[in-house]
Amino acid sequence: MILKKIWRYTCNNFGERQADIYTNALGQAIEELSENPGIGSDIELIRKGYRLYHFKHHFVIYHPSSKVIDIVRVLGENMEIKRHL
Repeated sequence: MILKKIWRYTCNNFGERQADIYTNALGQAIEELSENPGIGSDIELIRKGYRLYHFKHHFVIYHPSSKVIDIVRVLGENMEIKRHL
């Protein structure tokens, strides 16, 4: 899963403790998205029905449906969103 990759990168660059803190917070942010899918920004001009949530150094791109959200991508904030969708 993407959180493992983010954890590994953060651990290699900032240490295990920071990796745990950051990925736990990102996981909580994704949980919050599932409970409140409207808090992200509409990116309809890029991809119909998709939304974007900026969390610290990442963009969470997701597609809300009636019961769940589908996490489409988690991108570093320096990555071009349109290119990776």
